[in-house]
Amino acid sequence: MDSLSFDTSSKKSKILYTSLALVGIICVVGTIALTSSNSSSPGLQQFQLEVEEFNHFLARHNKLYSTAEEYARRFKVFRDNSAFIRIHNSQAGSWVLKANQFADVSFAEFKSLYLGTKAQAHYTKRVAEENNVVIPDAIDWREAGAVTKVKNQGICGGCWAFSTTGAVEGAWFLANHTLVSLSEQELIDCSRSYGNEGCNGGLMDYGFEFVIQNGLTTEKHYKYTGRDGICNQTKVANVSATISGYVDVTPNNSTALLAALTHGPVSVGVQADQAAWQFYGGGVIDKSCGTNLDHGVLVVGFNRTTVPAYYIVKNSWGPSWGEDGYIRIAIKEGKGLCGIQMMPSYPIVNK
Repeated sequence: MDSLSFDTSSKKSKILYTSLALVGIICVVGTIALTSSNSSSPGLQQFQLEVEEFNHFLARHNKLYSTAEEYARRFKVFRDNSAFIRIHNSQAGSWVLKANQFADVSFAEFKSLYLGTKAQAHYTKRVAEENNVVIPDAIDWREAGAVTKVKNQGICGGCWAFSTTGAVEGAWFLANHTLVSLSEQELIDCSRSYGNEGCNGGLMDYGFEFVIQNGLTTEKHYKYTGRDGICNQTKVANVSATISGYVDVTPNNSTALLAALTHGPVSVGVQADQAAWQFYGGGVIDKSCGTNLDHGVLVVGFNRTTVPAYYIVKNSWGPSWGEDGYIRIAIKEGKGLCGIQMMPSYPIVNK
């Protein structure tokens, strides 16, 4: 669920990028010039600044469009999104937005390309009350070395696989093993019989069921392609981590999720088809962002010493998104902001 990026490393690609960008600018700027009698008007000057900002955006995120028409269309989307971001950031709030890699992507495209949790199929048979757990003021499993680097799922709706591997990576490490980066591609290619649908979505619990039966190999051994593939049985046989079970945490209960986080990172579903997620730039989201779960992420900690208290959430849209790939979400009661407390679960590794 990440940006529409293209390779501009070759000389040929760079020439194509430059020529198309120039054609796109001429097409769009030319239209305004025909309707403006004053070439130095504030409107045209602002437009020229936006063109320059857009081209910096393209270079920063290594993007390339195949036609001048596509350039012009993406530029319009970028302008609209940038205006929305400026309006949001001009208002006092606990979080800010930024023109990240999704700034040239419309809301409809973002929702269809980068989200993919099938929340409606969630298991309910392994609920745990998490009784008698002493909950500290703060936990950050990154500091304990239980969290791998932020990954990037691209335009594959495989968020559920990244949440699954993140939880297994943490549980495996905390059971006195070495931290290893596990293969999302194995889950995408091989766990369909468990209920997942590859790049068309899935569920973390289904991923855990697969790992219980098969284990997981490393990301290095079974590389991520960002698209559906045929299960490679040879690679699957090289198991690097296993789990013995998993727990579905009591839903809609902040205390239960906080207690679960004392064991390690926890997989959760959220509603992420919101501007707060698409353009998140930093700070603590403290207002409602929906409860129609459509994205799988990983809670790696929390902090209750601040106002507002917040969860620390690892996403899979690359480190250029959010706070180096992370987002902070305020701790609230009930379903939680963005539905974060609706379906938490975590794997168990026998020590």
